[in-house]
Amino acid sequence: MTWTVARARACQVDSRALVAGLVETIWLFVRGSESVRLIRASTPEGRARLLVYGPGNTQATHEFEDGSSCTARQSELERELVAGGFTLEQFTDRRGGSDRRSVQRDTPERRRN
Repeated sequence: MTWTVARARACQVDSRALVAGLVETIWLFVRGSESVRLIRASTPEGRARLLVYGPGNTQATHEFEDGSSCTARQSELERELVAGGFTLEQFTDRRGGSDRRSVQRDTPERRRN
């Protein structure tokens, strides 16, 4: 994967839009020299926010009452991007916290045999 200066600049995020929001997941879609970054964040009030950066200098912020509505719109945007020739270049999951399972696994490496 070769990153150009132009692509790196296109991936920069305006932190003012994320104020009072916790970033959960980030998707980077690319098509040639164009890129689109989708950022899903939760707010302290329990709402959800979807930030869209690109292509070019376009930016949009979508507010939702809950995470399910946000995820549905994010999925729609993903389908539109792929149909338009974009491919998923990078995915980052920033959700943190403790393990949510009520019963612990026998091994932490469940995908390795």
